[in-house]
Amino acid sequence: MREDNDMTNINMNQLKADRRELEEQIRTVKKQLRSCWTKPMANEQYQLINLKLEATELCILRAWLRGRHHLPDVDRCSETAERRLKTYQVEAA
Repeated sequence: MREDNDMTNINMNQLKADRRELEEQIRTVKKQLRSCWTKPMANEQYQLINLKLEATELCILRAWLRGRHHLPDVDRCSETAERRLKTYQVEAA
């Protein structure tokens, strides 16, 4: 778990925007998968899995920034959050 909960060096607007974008993409793919299939949909199914994994990682990061864990696997949460944190860190002025 994070020692300090200083989120001043995190681009929260970008994190939130990325989550919203992923949520919209997930809704779009789910809509395709719920309709009558006129072609093989394996690619869409894999795309949905990958989008959900990406969204979960952003939720893990968001929870970690609040000093919490999104999943019961604490080690995975910490590892994922620390890896994803680099994407959203802002250079100190």
